[in-house]
Order: sequence, then C-alpha cells, then structure tokens
Amino acid sequence: MKLNILYFSLETDPYKHLQHSLDVWHKSKKLASTLADLAKRSPFKDLLPWIRSIVNHFWWCCSTCHGRVDKLLHRWSGILSHINNKHVWPGGRCRHPEGCEHPEGGSWLQRDSKAFTELRKIVTNREWLGTMKYYTNCRQTWAVENFFSHTLLHYCPKQNSYSYDAYNIRNMLAVIDHNHHKEREVAVGQDGAPYSQAQVSRRTKQWVAYERKRPKDFSYIPELMSACMQETYGRPLSTFSNSKKAMDLKTLQPNLSGKPNPGSKSLLAQMKGRKQQLKPQQL
Repeated sequence: MKLNILYFSLETDPYKHLQHSLDVWHKSKKLASTLADLAKRSPFKDLLPWIRSIVNHFWWCCSTCHGRVDKLLHRWSGILSHINNKHVWPGGRCRHPEGCEHPEGGSWLQRDSKAFTELRKIVTNREWLGTMKYYTNCRQTWAVENFFSHTLLHYCPKQNSYSYDAYNIRNMLAVIDHNHHKEREVAVGQDGAPYSQAQVSRRTKQWVAYERKRPKDFSYIPELMSACMQETYGRPLSTFSNSKKAMDLKTLQPNLSGKPNPGSKSLLAQMKGRKQQLKPQQL
C-alpha cells in the first residue's frame, strides 16, 4: 500500500518534467528477499542457487538499458529463457559468453517445474513491471545513507539535543569529515593484497566479500583549528551572538503542548488519582 501511494504521488506531483528514480539496491534487496522466502519451501528449493544470478541480472538490466524502460523489460524477461537453458529465443539472446553453466550446486529449471512456474509469476508480476520505469537510470542512495549512518550520527547523536547554531555547525563538521575521507584507498595487508572480509548472507546462504578502506587520518583538523583561532583571537565576546535563524526559533513553543513540563511525578500522581476514582465502590 505504501509503495502504491508513493508511485501515485510521483505521478500526480507538480514536477512531472523531472524523471523520478528509486534506489535499485532496495529493489534488488526486495527481489532477493522474495526469492529467498520462496526457496525455503520444499517444492521451490531449486531456486536457491539461482537467487544471486537473478538479482545480478536485474542489476545488469538496469545498468545497460540506457534509460529505456522497453529495453529494460525486454532484457529482464530473458532470465526465464536463460534459467531454462535456452540462450537464444525469438527476438533476443543472452549476452554472456557461450558455454555458460548453471550456478554451483544448482541445475537448469524445467518449464513444467513448480519452481519455474513461481519464478515466472514473480518476473512477470504486473505491479513489479509497472515500477521498472523508476529504475532505468540505475540510481542508488547508498552514499547519502552512508553519510547519515556512519558520519552524521557521530557528530549529532540522536540521544542529545542541540541549539540550532550548534546543530548547524556539527552538520558542517560532518560534511567536512565525509568529503575529506570519501576517496580513501582500500586497506592493504602485509602481502600487498587488499584487505577484505567475507561473510555469509543469511537470506541467500552464499558468501559475499567486502573491501575495507584505510582508517581516517583527520589531517585537516590542525588547519581547521588554526583558521578558527585566527578568526576569533582577540575579538571581544560581545561581538559573537546567535544567528538570526536561531533567534527566530526561540519564539517558537519548546514542545507540542505549548505548556511547560509539569514534571513526571505530578503527571503520575494525577493519573493514579483518576484511576482511583474510576474503581468500582465495594458493597
């Protein structure tokens, strides 16, 4: 329901001249989750070795369609022929080298098998195909999400509260940190090989590897501190004040009720008093 509302809002907003895109990573994750849940059932267990190949095929379709939804859909439907060991079909063919084999531990699926029938329902699902136009540009939001989860939260922990100016400055520091370290090279071991870490996906039951980057050096801190000292040294305290935005925010109510906090003890006593009055009288 939420996705339907989202797509409807994208079609009815005043910015129709813009092409909306959704994160292809989230879509592929949803695809892998759907296939993994299906493969847990005994009649469809033959799908399990194919999950990574199907998800990779979806990524490939999005990255090679050049913004054309018809091309994306045409290539996406080709997975049904490939998984059936048919690599040339009327109107299309596989792009992989000849002699491609099925995944390790898997086998080609027969068209009359239950696993293939259910896979075809997923691949040709009307709602799924209707959303493909939002993935023709192969957009991802991982960089923004990485900034918020791994950088911004270190400077602005949610359990703390800040004034407007303090929060604004902390955001600036987080941006400087992110921009300075975003091009870090991959960490290298003593043997000169990139330092990597492997783990098993709990959904697909397959191994995946990640490369670790070098630790942050924060080499910009001395220069930043020097600039701050040069800007503020010798200036009287009276020359510093809150920003206009911060002053405007002080006129707003500090909470939604518009009243000061009476204290938890007072509120608890009132609640217990109401409950005591509602108790039935003993005869």
